[in-house]
Amino acid sequence: MISLLQDIRYAVRQLRKNPGFTAVAIVTLALGIGANTAVFSVIDAVMLRPLPYRQPERLIDAQSTRSQNPESDSLSYPDFFDWRAQNHTLSSLVSYHDASFNLTGLQRPVHVDGQVVSWDLLPTLGINPELGRGFLPEDEKRGARVVLISHGLWESEFGADRSILGRSIHLSGDLYTIIGVMPASFRFPVTAPQDGIWTTLAVDIGPANGDVTANRGMHFLSAIGRMKPGTTLAQVGKDLQTIATNLARAYPDTNTRRNSAYVQTELAALVGDTRTVLLIVLGAVTLVLLIACGNIANLQLARIRERQREIAMRSALGATRSQIVRQLLVESLMLSTLGGLAGCGLAFFCTPAILSLAGDHVPRAADAGVDLYVLSFAILLSFLGGLLFGIVPAIAASKTDLTTTLKDGGRSETNSRDWLRSSLIVGQVAMGLMLTAGAGLLITSFANLLRTGHGFDSDHLLTLHFETPDAQYKNTRPQFYREYFAKLRALPGVQSAAGAVFLPMTSDEAVISFEDPEHPSPKGQRPAEDLDLVSPEYFRTMQVPFLEGRDFSDHDDMQSPHVMIVNQAFARKYFPGEGVLGKKIRPGASSNGTAGPPPLREIVGVVGDIRIGALEREMRPAMYLPASQLSDWCCLSSVVRTKVDPLSLELSVRQLVSSLDKDIPVTQVRTMEDLLFTQLAAPRFAMVLISTFAGLALTLTIVGLYGVMMYSVSRRTREIGVRMALGAQQSGVLLMVLRDAAILLGVGIGIGTAAALGSASILQRLLYGVGSRNPVVLTLVCIAVAFAGLIAAYLPARRATKVDPMVALRYE
Repeated sequence: MISLLQDIRYAVRQLRKNPGFTAVAIVTLALGIGANTAVFSVIDAVMLRPLPYRQPERLIDAQSTRSQNPESDSLSYPDFFDWRAQNHTLSSLVSYHDASFNLTGLQRPVHVDGQVVSWDLLPTLGINPELGRGFLPEDEKRGARVVLISHGLWESEFGADRSILGRSIHLSGDLYTIIGVMPASFRFPVTAPQDGIWTTLAVDIGPANGDVTANRGMHFLSAIGRMKPGTTLAQVGKDLQTIATNLARAYPDTNTRRNSAYVQTELAALVGDTRTVLLIVLGAVTLVLLIACGNIANLQLARIRERQREIAMRSALGATRSQIVRQLLVESLMLSTLGGLAGCGLAFFCTPAILSLAGDHVPRAADAGVDLYVLSFAILLSFLGGLLFGIVPAIAASKTDLTTTLKDGGRSETNSRDWLRSSLIVGQVAMGLMLTAGAGLLITSFANLLRTGHGFDSDHLLTLHFETPDAQYKNTRPQFYREYFAKLRALPGVQSAAGAVFLPMTSDEAVISFEDPEHPSPKGQRPAEDLDLVSPEYFRTMQVPFLEGRDFSDHDDMQSPHVMIVNQAFARKYFPGEGVLGKKIRPGASSNGTAGPPPLREIVGVVGDIRIGALEREMRPAMYLPASQLSDWCCLSSVVRTKVDPLSLELSVRQLVSSLDKDIPVTQVRTMEDLLFTQLAAPRFAMVLISTFAGLALTLTIVGLYGVMMYSVSRRTREIGVRMALGAQQSGVLLMVLRDAAILLGVGIGIGTAAALGSASILQRLLYGVGSRNPVVLTLVCIAVAFAGLIAAYLPARRATKVDPMVALRYE
């Protein structure tokens, strides 16, 4: 212990004795450790931290799977009821889906997001209300209207009134009874807002001909379950797979394409594709730390040359090889500790920057922070970093030739250390090129996304949403929207206005099967495509071109012939080489509120393709129905084409809606540009982070190469002086130094290129419009790395040409 304390005191003196080296090393380490700590804090919050429920490892996410599509899909109520009743591996299975309500009867109407759930949600999660009780089985029955409210809503709208239990409130025109208040920390789903509500599936039980809980073909439910003790995820998957297969046999009309089940842990379902992005970012920032450690190892190897006489004297005085290695490792660990402390400070600033970049795209990222667990990671990283950059120089120093070093005055050199320094630079160049190549691909991909046409003009387009509850507007909704849009178009600064159930760039969609009488197919095997309900002038407002036919009009109502519009992709796929206008098909989701099959609809127009989401790789076929010809729908989101700044009309639009119905709150007021920006959050997150780390890695690599070349020039001062004394030209000396750098760069670029090609498939899922092995991008990156490396080597080479032969011959 005493000897260790002596080593620490000596290490402190050595670091104070070389403040320049110490400062450079600490800054370099702080960059690497700080970046890793910040990224780890996000990964910890998103991927490693357990869900805030009882025994979260036993919670699973279950969804049906389409036979022709490996991706998971939602459940219908009848399928859910069968899964819940027939499974043998789950102690409970809960359905849920998003819902929104207008909370009225208070000082002002409030829009509230909520979840419609089956009764056993709280027992499944292992959570109890802060006040009151949870749901009971009878709360699922027809006519039941009970609600749990969040702690945030309880405080903001009800003044934290503890006598609130049993109070009736109006939600979208219906009367609900508050039975409980949830704890402040409770959120379900985890990504839900903190001021929401929960009610039971009884709200989805309507009249016999409109009861969505009896419609096996209507898929919109998610499901979460709790595994029985001793049950594995594979057993649950096999159990639900059997049920899904049996349901497909029993109900071929609706379940033929959903004959399987997809099961994963609830945490895995929550993280989703974000896991891939975060792991790639973690890999990138790890490479940055390795490059930083390589730089410090090179500095350490250079310092060994300056300290060879000191090390030799210690050996001569009886110090063993292990003592010398220990002393040098203590110095390295002291250095890494200081760098780690500085890195932790840097992480406090980097983490908020990463969170602002992540936005709402990364689930649970808002919970990230530099806590004790993250600080422990930083300490461990500092220790490993100290060992990584310290062990090789320490072992190399312990092999110093005592006799030669003392005879040469402490300035001897070995080829092995030259090889080590060169190998470190080659490795740094290779890793830097890998990161830069990945960043180049992501930048190219993001540029392709920005250039890609979406089928409409997003400029000067305002979007907003409000609910028109069934309780007031079940039979008058078309008339309400007709009056609303007429007044909206009359507002100063408005060019045109319309509405749609599903707006582009909102991640909302409905995929509906349809029947083509000219090409009949079994009901369970009918094709299915996107369907949207729109108002007249929607395509004009969105500036989507009409290729054939006409738009919807106010005359397309419940009494007029049933019509529809399709996009170009639909016409090309299902009616190739044929005239589309006048064709009649039967969209399965259409309903006029009466019993029996939906009506045949005549195609009266063909419009250009609209990209549903910014990340869609191709335009999808789509069908459009006039909202005024259907009654079984809720609300239209508004799109407003303006002549002025879109957001400047927000107050006027709110006042207009309030004048029509004071109990309707307007929400989600955004420009279409904002929606597009949100859609690009995921690729932007990956691109910015990896590009930033690639830039940092390349900078550290160039600095490392510069340092090695400077050291090489200083070590070869005598040799250069002799060459120049014998007549060597400055250009020849310049080329000699640059040649040495070019060799290191060439080997590093070769290894890095091979590694980039070998690991290219990792990025494939994040790329749009560019291959993961794009030769143009890789070539440009290689040229950029080579050019930057040669620039870094040019300065030491230029210095070598200024060597005075007389001074050099007296050197050493």
